[in-house]
Amino acid sequence: MPIKAKGVSKSVPPTPWRIFLTLAKINTLTLGGGYVIVPVIENSFEKQGWITEEEFYRIFSRAQVFPGPIALSTSFLCSYRIAGAPGAIASVFGVVLPPFLALVLVGGFISLYGDTELFKRFLGGAGAVVPGLVGSMLWRTVRKRRWSVRTAIEVITLAVLLAVFPSAAFFILIGGIIALYLGRLVWKS
Repeated sequence: MPIKAKGVSKSVPPTPWRIFLTLAKINTLTLGGGYVIVPVIENSFEKQGWITEEEFYRIFSRAQVFPGPIALSTSFLCSYRIAGAPGAIASVFGVVLPPFLALVLVGGFISLYGDTELFKRFLGGAGAVVPGLVGSMLWRTVRKRRWSVRTAIEVITLAVLLAVFPSAAFFILIGGIIALYLGRLVWKS
């Protein structure tokens, strides 16, 4: 059963159809991956009065545990929260269907116009926007977290290691997770 967000006045009820249309519009018009789309979803859901910013980021933090695309997990969990199972199902179609159709259409378009200078400039401009959107999402997530000195040092150390040794990112992440987990066990005992 969907639960109403506290402190949010619902100007437009979040029906499965409205959720589908909102997410389909976002996923049709937004260029970039999940971390670019997630803040747009948050902004849209919040403006429509479906969810608060605080609740969205609480759900977003849970969605990162799920396998698969972060935009899909986040929209699924948020839609389930605001409209139950029908809203969650609508969110899956709203997130997956537009990129699928776009891939089919763009594939034909690229085969015709991929070598033109105008097309190459468009892709270069779209790529320049993505780091700013990812940075905005990172800032909003970091700002909401409670930080201790120890946690900040751990995150900064892991980020520096990933930046300096990108080819070993998998091993750094796995090693970092194990080290942080074991460190927390030892620290608490």
